[in-house]
Amino acid sequence: AGKSSLLALLAGEAAPEGGRIARSPACLMTQRSELFRDSLRDNLRLAAPGADDARLLAALEAAGLGPEVAALPAGLDTRLGEDGLGFSGGQARRLALARLVLRDAPLWLLDEPTEGLDAATARDVIARLQPCLVGRSAVIATHIRREAALADRLVHIDQGRIAAIHARGSAGFASALAGLRPD
Repeated sequence: AGKSSLLALLAGEAAPEGGRIARSPACLMTQRSELFRDSLRDNLRLAAPGADDARLLAALEAAGLGPEVAALPAGLDTRLGEDGLGFSGGQARRLALARLVLRDAPLWLLDEPTEGLDAATARDVIARLQPCLVGRSAVIATHIRREAALADRLVHIDQGRIAAIHARGSAGFASALAGLRPD
């Protein structure tokens, strides 16, 4: 439908073929989490170089990864292998979300942020992220009901075009939400 292309346009990572795009400063979380052969601390500090350990741990907690990092013998000093080797796919996804939490951007662009997480973990992560969204706008590209349920508006894109927009509380919103993939 063009959801990833839309996010790339909103992030300023792609140029429109015509017209122009006006947007707020944004941070983008794609479906691929870029993790590096380094410590957890340094992987997080890519988003906030001056962040102290308390702020890093708070971001990990907000992403639902706090208890797991606390249980690691080296904690924030735990070293990851190339592409996050040593972390599961779900842990890598939540580490990428923690980096997003550290960014001071008024607009978050999220491409299926809980994809690959089991339903219970995904619901926990969404509940933890909701307070982080206060005062921000978020565009979430998703086919998953639990992620779309955060929205004030659901925009259905078909063949790269907006097919429908449904506001929270409308019958169309409930129907569109029900048509998405369940947990």
